[in-house]
Amino acid sequence: MTAFFSKKDLERLAGPRAYQRGVASVPAVDSLGTSGAEITATVYGSEPWQVRLDRRPAGLDFSCDCPRGMAGEFCRHCVAVGLVYLDGPVAKTRSAEFAAAQREIAGLRRLLGILDREDLVALLLDCANDDHDLRRHLTARVDELVTPGADVNDTELRLADVRALTDPASAIPVYKKHIEARIAARNRRDYAEAARYLQHLKAAYQRLHRKSEAVAYIEGLRAANARKPNLLEELAKRGL
Repeated sequence: MTAFFSKKDLERLAGPRAYQRGVASVPAVDSLGTSGAEITATVYGSEPWQVRLDRRPAGLDFSCDCPRGMAGEFCRHCVAVGLVYLDGPVAKTRSAEFAAAQREIAGLRRLLGILDREDLVALLLDCANDDHDLRRHLTARVDELVTPGADVNDTELRLADVRALTDPASAIPVYKKHIEARIAARNRRDYAEAARYLQHLKAAYQRLHRKSEAVAYIEGLRAANARKPNLLEELAKRGL
């Protein structure tokens, strides 16, 4: 079947950074299948993520159950599956060793999830103390998250995105604070950012199995801002 999207489409939807990360994730794609226009696959990462790509009148429909995918973003996992589909059988072949390693990592993540935060931090620091490469990698990630001179609001939101993966409850008030500040700014760009972080907020609530609270919060915002058509339009674009 002729592909209904191109690599340029994938890069446009994901953005340059996520696209390059998707290229690097191609070897992690497993169990790719098709049914009509629908493409499904598993992408192994910190967990096995389930990806779906499908045709729609306006272009490409997609979903991924990773945090960014649940927030409505075209994530690197979607990119990777699209690339494997476009590149054909050669890209679909991945070693049994790689698949086994990724499943082992996914199992390890579930086991580490049992530990409380203090024990997990102690374990990580103990490992970093004995492993120079790990210590350097962790330092680089901290520098990436907290860049000197960076916008404080942007840094706070990026840290909230990280916390949302393991402690969604702690990210929720941060998202709310910035969503309401963006709405108060009363311009189209800030409205778009508010809508984007509303999706992150919704995903955090879903991870806590508190979807009804997200729905109530979003409905409250819509009611309180009923006279702001540009905001309502941005919310509608993201299905909110």
